[in-house]
Amino acid sequence: MSFYSTVVLITIVLSVIMIVHINNSNIVTENARKGFCIGFTVIVFVSFLEWLTYFANGNPLFPRWLHAIFSSIEFSLAPTLVVLWIYAIGNIKHNRIVIIFLLAHALLEFSSLWTGSIFYIDEANYCCRGDYYFIYVACYTAAIAVMFWEAYFFSRKYQNRNLSSLIAAFSSLFIGIGANMMNGEVRTAWLSVDACCVLFYIYYIELVVQCDGLTKLLNRHSYESHLASLKDRTAIIIFDIDKFKDVNDTYGHAYGDSVLKKISKAILRCYNSKGLCYRIGGDEFCVILNKNSFRSESTVVKLNKRFNTLIEDLRRKEPALPTVSVGYELFNGETKIADIIHNADTMMYTNKNSNR
Repeated sequence: MSFYSTVVLITIVLSVIMIVHINNSNIVTENARKGFCIGFTVIVFVSFLEWLTYFANGNPLFPRWLHAIFSSIEFSLAPTLVVLWIYAIGNIKHNRIVIIFLLAHALLEFSSLWTGSIFYIDEANYCCRGDYYFIYVACYTAAIAVMFWEAYFFSRKYQNRNLSSLIAAFSSLFIGIGANMMNGEVRTAWLSVDACCVLFYIYYIELVVQCDGLTKLLNRHSYESHLASLKDRTAIIIFDIDKFKDVNDTYGHAYGDSVLKKISKAILRCYNSKGLCYRIGGDEFCVILNKNSFRSESTVVKLNKRFNTLIEDLRRKEPALPTVSVGYELFNGETKIADIIHNADTMMYTNKNSNR
């Protein structure tokens, strides 16, 4: 078996394994399941096509017209993967524009069957790049750039967690595709696409499992992991919604859920740029400031004042919205975390009693 055949086999086997895994996962959403599974299926199909065109190159027994069709399909499907990834994370917008772009790109690639503008099959049955091959490169690069942009904004919903994993995924993609575009004999493009897709799926799953489903804040498990790794000076801020049980009893759990979402958005709005925001219980939240954002206690006081002002503004518009009690404690890198949490809780409950 040749080296290139081995690369194709690895790509196909890895994609099939991922399809089986995703279909058996109970973590991913239906959109993610469809997007990733169809994406890996496309990789299997196109990798096989590229394998055929590899052996068709220079082979007088392989029909030139079939060689050209296979190459057209391969070129046409490349940006489709990017759209499937965006669909998988639920961030796809302007569907009509996306579909028009993909159709226009496919028509351009298939037009090369007659014009030879993007690629052509020469008399010796070799696939050669046309004078306008750069258009394919530009379209593919634009699609990847849009994907990175959408993925970045997707990560912002999760407070930019695991951004390094996203960068690693796209780095593997650019390295493989870049090498292939600089030298057509280096056929690593689809293996690098496959690796990027696997890394992107892992990135997606890591974000999902760290997230609270209702509020989209980071969850209790993520909070406890962060606490266990704390070393730098920071501040831990605890929040508790006042009389939340009464809200549920009076207005129903549906309204109670909307209260949790509104309070969560208020916490994100005030603290997201300065730290990580968590839902750590039914109506309990926490913010742990970033080491680069925390300067002194005055930093915490200003942030809490801003939060209290925002809650007051919201309550003027919606009187049924409950108040929120806040407490905090500073961490100097040495004090026991349990003592820090206890002190923050004590301040929060003192403030809660004053709110009654």
